[in-house]
Amino acid sequence: MGFPGIGRFISGLWTGLEAVGADVVGLWGGAQTSQWLGEHHAGPAGRHVVVRARAFMPLEQVAVPLALHRARVDVHHATHFNVPYLARVPIVLTVHDLIAFLDPAKARSRAAGAYYRTVYPLAIRRADVVVAVSPFTARQVRETFGLPAEKVRIVEHGIDHARWRPRSDAEIAAVRARFSLPSEYLLYVGTAKPHKNLATLLAAHRADHPPLVLIGPAPGELGSMQDGRGGGALVALGRMPDDALPAIYAGARALVTPSLHEGAGFTPLEAMACGTPVVVSDGGALPETVGDAGIVVPARDVDAWRAALTQVTEDSELREHLGAAGVAHVAARDWCATAEQYLGVYEQVASA
Repeated sequence: MGFPGIGRFISGLWTGLEAVGADVVGLWGGAQTSQWLGEHHAGPAGRHVVVRARAFMPLEQVAVPLALHRARVDVHHATHFNVPYLARVPIVLTVHDLIAFLDPAKARSRAAGAYYRTVYPLAIRRADVVVAVSPFTARQVRETFGLPAEKVRIVEHGIDHARWRPRSDAEIAAVRARFSLPSEYLLYVGTAKPHKNLATLLAAHRADHPPLVLIGPAPGELGSMQDGRGGGALVALGRMPDDALPAIYAGARALVTPSLHEGAGFTPLEAMACGTPVVVSDGGALPETVGDAGIVVPARDVDAWRAALTQVTEDSELREHLGAAGVAHVAARDWCATAEQYLGVYEQVASA
């Protein structure tokens, strides 16, 4: 689960490109694919070649350009900052966020932070076009690296509505029984990384709120952030199979996302598509992501979070309104539409 959000993006976009009939060749990571797509990743969506070099390692800078040359591609789409600098074709780079560049302390390690500080500027300079996943990220990229507006595009994420959709009472009951979930619960889906701001959420969560179910973090990953807990019941389930997540979303009183910074926010999108109310922080692109279909709370304001948790727990009319508004808000998001926008970018750089 090293890059779960990017894995969602890769799977969705590739499937969308195949669906609209694009002539696309995937560079498939073989045994290393689970690093990007998670333990429950699907197989390749279409025509692909296997690149056995590990991502971010020196051999990748040789193996990927060779694979692109042999496949006779016109454009390479780099879905993260591991851009093949020696490639002889135009490069489209998707930027998901700048968290690790702007604050290296939030990277996985000190070495990773130093790596990102070095490669982000190099990758953006090498790319012919930079695609940001939200208006917020586009503004941040332009301001941070001084890019002209014409080099930056905005293409927002799609949603797989066949998977992320409201579920029946029977499906919700079955997933509750499968994982011994409480009858009522608030839900967090993500990691325990510092910028996810779980400490604020735990401090705001009181005993009179429904239990807080954490998907992603295991109990041992919470560490000292539990010291300031507000007294609410906590259920940390760790990693969860993808097939269970839609019904887990649908059964929650609300999804709560307290992040200090998000470049877009897949989990609120998925929750809204499932008809689940969402409460998010004002961190990064989250307010843009949910619009008027969610409750937005100052990221570090424990009192405001406590009040929001109480409100969404006790007000059934509010939950019904937010659930319907969320479904409507994401209805137009579709991976085929996203793929069509990317095709326009590919064609532009190929003909330049």
